[in-house]
Amino acid sequence: MKEFSINHSSLSSAFQHVKENHGCAGVDGVTIERFEENLDLNLAKLQDEAERQIYFPLPLMKILVEKKNGEPRTLCIPVVRDRVVETAVLQLIEPVLEKEFEECSFAYRKGRSVRQAVYKIKDYYDI
Repeated sequence: MKEFSINHSSLSSAFQHVKENHGCAGVDGVTIERFEENLDLNLAKLQDEAERQIYFPLPLMKILVEKKNGEPRTLCIPVVRDRVVETAVLQLIEPVLEKEFEECSFAYRKGRSVRQAVYKIKDYYDI
C-alpha cells in the first residue's frame, strides 16, 4: 500500500482550491480570508497535527436552505481548516482510487453525474 503524507505543499495547494470555492465560515467563525491572514502558521499547525496523528475535525455547522419546492434542505458546512485537510487528502488519494473504479461507477466521482449514470443505464437497456 502506498504511503501518503500531508505536507506544507499539499496543504498549500488544497488551501488554494478551498479559496477558489468561496465557502463561508464554519462553527468556529473563521472565514477563508481570516485563515489566510496567518496561512503559513495555520498550514504548519495542520501539518503538525496530521504528522502527530492528533488532528480531529471540528463539528459541522448545519443550516437550512429552502429548495425550489419550498421544502428545507440541510447543508452541513465544515470549518475552513477541515476543508483544507479534506481537500489535501482528496488530492492525494483520488488519482490512486480513480484507477480502481469500474467504467460503470458514477457515484462521488469527479466529472460524473446522476444524469450521466441514467443515460448509461438507458444505453444498456436499449442494447
